[in-house]
Amino acid sequence: MRANQDPVIGKYLSRYALLPALPRLDQHWHHVMVVPCFKESLEFLARIPTPPSEQTLLVIGVLNRPETDSDIDANHALRNYVKEQASSSPIAGITLCQLTPATTLLMIDLEHLEGATPSTEGVGRARRVGCDLALWLIQQGHIESEWIYSTDADAQWPSHYLSQAWPTDAAAISLPFQHVVDADTPLGRATLIYELWLHHYILGLELAASEYAFHTLGSCCGFNAHCYAAVRGVPLRAGAEDFYLLNKLAKMGQIYRPPGPPVLIQARASDRVPFGTGPAVTRLMASGEPESTPFFYHPECFTALQVVLASFPTWLARVNPNISEDLSLKLPKPLALAATAQLSKLGLPQALKHSQRNSRDAQQSARQLRTWFDGFKTLKFLNGLRELSDNHQSYQQLPGMDSEPITTRALIAKRQAITARWGWQLN
Repeated sequence: MRANQDPVIGKYLSRYALLPALPRLDQHWHHVMVVPCFKESLEFLARIPTPPSEQTLLVIGVLNRPETDSDIDANHALRNYVKEQASSSPIAGITLCQLTPATTLLMIDLEHLEGATPSTEGVGRARRVGCDLALWLIQQGHIESEWIYSTDADAQWPSHYLSQAWPTDAAAISLPFQHVVDADTPLGRATLIYELWLHHYILGLELAASEYAFHTLGSCCGFNAHCYAAVRGVPLRAGAEDFYLLNKLAKMGQIYRPPGPPVLIQARASDRVPFGTGPAVTRLMASGEPESTPFFYHPECFTALQVVLASFPTWLARVNPNISEDLSLKLPKPLALAATAQLSKLGLPQALKHSQRNSRDAQQSARQLRTWFDGFKTLKFLNGLRELSDNHQSYQQLPGMDSEPITTRALIAKRQAITARWGWQLN
């Protein structure tokens, strides 16, 4: 069934979509990409990817300003540029600019349409409005692809990802990425350490055989239109909206992680969102020694996660499993106690009973439990374990770091070695 005939999409658009303005358009494009824009310079326009030969791209920009920022001129430069370059304005608050013969910018001035964005919704609302409009355009037949691509103004995609044929069982894609840094500056070094933290987390999830081992950056992902509608769109959050959306989509199908060249992300310290890359880099810079800042997970946290996930079938097969006793046989006692306490806090005993009662067979109960213990609960388990057992480590304290000087070259080499195992082709 084509996306523009999909009843799931129709239901979402009629009941849940945020569509403050619906333009009448005559054009058609092959691909669509959504970019939230807050306090962005005109440089971001140069980072818009050129679509492959004989294909076209619609970029939906969403001008927004959170109510926490009182500067009413925060989007002045970009708003004026769009006004001056406009090829048409089909409806108040929406402007079309023909950037190149193959690339069109459709700018939604969300600040004009709705005023300042509620502080609790922030970038989540901006990305939601853009993606919902993209979905509506797919439904109307204006977009040929059934994929909505998500990026940020500081990111530049390799063009060939726009023409990829993604797996039919994929609900979303998570692309390779690389922060563009001057590693000899405080900003560059802090960004490298943070990027290695992102990779360290995914490596730990892979070690534990978690189904949620994928990066969740809103600057380098894409969503199947049907699946996006089925999970009711981007969560309205001021930060981590990308994490929560991909977490929901992972329950619909594969989060495909292709090999290949990276999306290039400009390194910058930022306060645009309350948490995420920008604020984390800012904090690491403020520490003066990002490599000595204890915010990495101790490897034993992932060992505990691995034991927990591997124990699910055994616990499901018992009427009253003794979680504490089982973990104490496989983990050091303090770690087993901390893991048991955290699993109890998350509600694992109740989830086990629910999966046992509401499943036809062992396979279905296992699937239910894995769905319950999703990326969010995995993160809460690891964070709780880290706090309960005081398992914070710095990059310098990670295994294998003792005898290795933490030079700029060493950091870049470590990034290269990690990402090479995923087939990323970093510059």
